[in-house]
Amino acid sequence: MKVRNIDNTALSRGRNNNVQGSKAPSSNPSFTGATDLLIKFWEGVERGGLAASFTIQDNLGTNIPRTWGARKVGKEYTGKNNWTAVLENGLREFLTGPSMFAVPAAVLYGTMRHFGKANGVPVQSIKDFSEILIDKEVDISSRTAFKESFYSSVLDRAFNNFDNLQKPIDSKAYAKKIIKMEYASKKGFFKNIAGKQVENSREDLLQEIINSFVKDKKANTKGYPDFLSALITNVSDPKKAGKYEIQIDDLIGRMGKYADDMYSTILKTGNDELTKEFIENFANKRMGGRFVTNIAMGVFTAAAMWFIPKIYTIGKTNPETDPVRKKANELKSDLKTTPAPSEENKKGEVNFTGGGISKIASDLGKKVAPNGDGVLSKLAPKLESNWINVARPMFYVLITGFTLVPRLIQSTKRDIESSKKNGGPVQWDETSNILRRDVTTILTILFAMEGLGSLMAHRASKNKGIVLTNKILDNKTGFFKKCANFLNPDGGVQVLSKKQNTAQMSNFANMDELMRFFRDEEKKTGGIYKLLHIDANSKKGENALFYNALKKVFGNVVDKKDIKVDDLQKVLDKAGDNLNKDAVGELLGVLNDTEKNPLLRFGNKINAIFQTLSLAIVTSFLGYGLPKINELVIKRKYLKDNDTLQAKYQDPDMQIPAYSLLNNLKPFEKETYQYFLGKMK
Repeated sequence: MKVRNIDNTALSRGRNNNVQGSKAPSSNPSFTGATDLLIKFWEGVERGGLAASFTIQDNLGTNIPRTWGARKVGKEYTGKNNWTAVLENGLREFLTGPSMFAVPAAVLYGTMRHFGKANGVPVQSIKDFSEILIDKEVDISSRTAFKESFYSSVLDRAFNNFDNLQKPIDSKAYAKKIIKMEYASKKGFFKNIAGKQVENSREDLLQEIINSFVKDKKANTKGYPDFLSALITNVSDPKKAGKYEIQIDDLIGRMGKYADDMYSTILKTGNDELTKEFIENFANKRMGGRFVTNIAMGVFTAAAMWFIPKIYTIGKTNPETDPVRKKANELKSDLKTTPAPSEENKKGEVNFTGGGISKIASDLGKKVAPNGDGVLSKLAPKLESNWINVARPMFYVLITGFTLVPRLIQSTKRDIESSKKNGGPVQWDETSNILRRDVTTILTILFAMEGLGSLMAHRASKNKGIVLTNKILDNKTGFFKKCANFLNPDGGVQVLSKKQNTAQMSNFANMDELMRFFRDEEKKTGGIYKLLHIDANSKKGENALFYNALKKVFGNVVDKKDIKVDDLQKVLDKAGDNLNKDAVGELLGVLNDTEKNPLLRFGNKINAIFQTLSLAIVTSFLGYGLPKINELVIKRKYLKDNDTLQAKYQDPDMQIPAYSLLNNLKPFEKETYQYFLGKMK
């Protein structure tokens, strides 16, 4: 599925304040069981963002099945389990994936701890926060007073950027809630993953704030935008506003880091007022520090990834290809062979030169400031990482240049070593294995699972009349453009998360907001009949709450096959002040109750099923299909189906590197980073 940065489920279950309708206990038993567990599982994955999504795919698709499956490689020829291959696979897979997220997280944590929390805030937000501090007067008499005045100033700008603000929103009330949330205790890792509510916990208080924000944005914006996003950057071109929007939970976290760092700096310097010069100096240092931090996260991770192949290649040759070559050599034992070259003839060996990595650390604040003309200013946004989730461009570089390349260097060394010891041409068995295995794995993890999930959710949106993706492609979109949209994890078709579904499909304060939702769905899917009948075919009564409530408000018009939103609007206009308020309250109450809302139940259920199917398909291929393909390719290179030599290798002068599983192993020599920076012989 689309890999995203997702926090806890917005508008948490049981905490939604119903509008014009009381909340009764859920009576729908179908939302329990296996499907409910799947939804909760994918909620946990969503909270972890790119790191969690990659880790799930990596462990289920490569780490576990490849490590355990390696024990059988070559067993048909040796009669023994290949524990050497198990060890090598385990070291390779379980060191590589976690390092891509643990290393940058450690770098970011260390930087924030020793050089200021604002180093954990993206450059654009540092600039925006600093501009707001310069424009607004804030109270620095205490940390709490400073935070309250700063938070309310930032939120004022966010609220003023709503395109249809009806009346001022109490930003100070929001600020007080945020401060209360910051001082609250966390509910705990497992309770948070499971989505259990803990009264007055930090996570649940955050949900209440998000819930309020969604309601306020819904009441003060036109159209049907992303109700979870806030805009605090001054943007003259409305079309570019989305580029600078921040998810409200991310904004709250960034404000806290910036405010703590700024106030600590105020105390250290002994300033009794905030001057423009002081704020600008702070901003420049922190923007430069953030840029260097992002670079350091990539550099240290790249160094770790480059070094890992030296750890897992415990033998001079590959234990996964050795058994087949051993069998081939046994079949050649009665043929005349050319002796292996002597040590005197081993000249002109191939050397591979490693690359040096330098660390850039200086005050680059002015050069990386947003909207600048320099290269660094344009580069900085592309390197922004979010805790353990590195920036996607950086992730692509790490997973290709610093995962694939060092593996190829090590495999090339071992392939050449095989040839030098026994004579004959280099077979490149391990190198070809890596190219097939790792290139395919990288492309599959980065694009295939997300593309499959997007495609299924997109088709379901059209078939069921409920929007489950961020955009719906029309029939005029060409085939190749559609493929690009489904495979693009950043700007293409993306599956909506549970919190996005909740923000879009609930929290309706009145019928005007509900009708706006219906119009948006009709525009994207082409009709609303299927949406209005989402639970109409279930057992009548309590299990068709939405359909029954619709009938009470709109009557039989909802059963028209070609129904349009205008038809519903005519019913409302005709009723006027005589509209049944109890029926309206019942309808809104069903939609505002996240346990009863059939649209949410359907959206969350079907997305969880699609994610699970995508995961099953991808991990089955990566964990079982791809390794088997590699094993068969190497086997067929040397042996026929009946385990006789291929014709090419029946030539007495054609040498096959003769390595047995046990005779090959040499003491493992751990190479240092100094060795990595020099030549690999």
